[in-house]
Amino acid sequence: MTEDLFLRKRWRRVQFLAQQFWSRWRKEYILALTQRQKWRHPKRNLKVGDVVLVKDQELPRNQWPLARVVAASPDDDGLVRHVTSNIAAKDLDKNGKRRSKLSVVERPVHKLILILESN
Repeated sequence: MTEDLFLRKRWRRVQFLAQQFWSRWRKEYILALTQRQKWRHPKRNLKVGDVVLVKDQELPRNQWPLARVVAASPDDDGLVRHVTSNIAAKDLDKNGKRRSKLSVVERPVHKLILILESN
């Protein structure tokens, strides 16, 4: 009986620590990646082939999907404000192939975090 109580307490502690980690990661690390400079300094536009993290406040921790930019059309002033990207499905078959097709989504650039620049 005491082992069962110990395991439950350990499980709760692990869940608490995981929640703390992802909460701090989202609030501190992700915010550090997206610098808000109020357009005072020129910033690199997103380009085709960039790998981005799609911010979604509705999804639980560690569930934000990765996407690849497939189209970026600049506005009249030359700044990219919306991009079209492919979001891959998470479900894979036994051979590691995707079961479903890629989702094509258009998102504003302020909801995307640049992870890997294309060459």
